[in-house]
Amino acid sequence: MARVLVTGGAGFIGSHLCEACLRVGEEVTAVDNLATGSAKNLPAGVRFIQGDLRDPSLSKTLLDEFRPDVVYHLAAQSSVIRSIGDPIHDLEVNVRSTLHLLEACRAARRAPAFAYASTGGASYGDPEKLPVSEDHPAEYRSPYGASKHLGEAYVSLYAQLFGLRTVSLRFANIYGPRQRGDLEAGVVSIFAQRLREGAPIILYGNGEAARDYVYVEDAVNALRLAAQKGAPGGAYNVGTGVATQVEEVLGLLSQAMGIPPARVDRMPLRPGEIFRVALDSSRLNQATGWQPRYDLEQGIASFAEWFLSTCSESRR
Repeated sequence: MARVLVTGGAGFIGSHLCEACLRVGEEVTAVDNLATGSAKNLPAGVRFIQGDLRDPSLSKTLLDEFRPDVVYHLAAQSSVIRSIGDPIHDLEVNVRSTLHLLEACRAARRAPAFAYASTGGASYGDPEKLPVSEDHPAEYRSPYGASKHLGEAYVSLYAQLFGLRTVSLRFANIYGPRQRGDLEAGVVSIFAQRLREGAPIILYGNGEAARDYVYVEDAVNALRLAAQKGAPGGAYNVGTGVATQVEEVLGLLSQAMGIPPARVDRMPLRPGEIFRVALDSSRLNQATGWQPRYDLEQGIASFAEWFLSTCSESRR
């Protein structure tokens, strides 16, 4: 039985990854500091450890005691806006924690495969041509984008210097069940919560800003395939290749939920945000066979069904 360690395992993406690993019979340990995650997200059968990876002793303990075959490193500070307000915290969480974990993997008796969740949405700036490939020069608009890319550089370096089986995935905007609507990131879940509450909805970029949206189940499949088949030290985009304006996202969600917005306000982009991006995932497809199973309309319909059923259960 394979053993996997999922950092950030009690979070939105991490909990879905834990479920996917359990389904194929893997033994799963999740570690999370619960800053944004919840132990309630974790399915039965997952060993849970609450802790902060900024403590280097935690990484060593996890690798020594659990001896994973694969480490999925999802724990991160993922807010662009917070990274601008507190870049030191952003660096500590996204870079120092990654380095502690890589060092623990290097020191392990048998080094595990290592899959790192990076960002494509905050790595390329506003490319002239879409979809953008991994060969496009990096261009950061926020400390978040810089810190995730620096973590990615260490991940690649540890493959080159020490022979670790590492891989980085540059994700588009991930959405789906369990994504919180009370945080800065996650426009689909934010819109859903505001639609249900009848609260005003703000469209940054005046509603014209466009992103690439990938459903969480597709993101999890990408992680698992890349850990198995990705080239050591390689970096792969994970997206649909389609840039969708935020106003269209709101329209699809409103229709799926059957709730019209009470009020829509349009505002300029906030500092650090990009205007338009979509990711070319052909490199990942060639290496692993991955391709998205959900288009945006299907994914939003699935999310809306989960969201509305959750709201119904909470009122009982």
